[in-house]
Amino acid sequence: MQQKYLPSSSYYSIIDAHTAETVVPFDTGSTKISCDANGNFFKLWMNGFQPERYYKVRIKVMSGSTQNIYDIPTNFKVVR
Repeated sequence: MQQKYLPSSSYYSIIDAHTAETVVPFDTGSTKISCDANGNFFKLWMNGFQPERYYKVRIKVMSGSTQNIYDIPTNFKVVR
């Protein structure tokens, strides 16, 4: 299977799934998506998240002058 990668100017944001509040906003310095031979990834420190709540990931992809934002359909839950 051929790997596909996001453009190097791709960022993540974390949204509270219940309130739709942005918990981690897009930031060109701290929310950049990384890439290795296995694909794209990001590391997320969970210390500031509320336990037993659901969150969703939003991805911003910038390619030239075009910007697209995608909601990842799978939510994740922070457990104790």
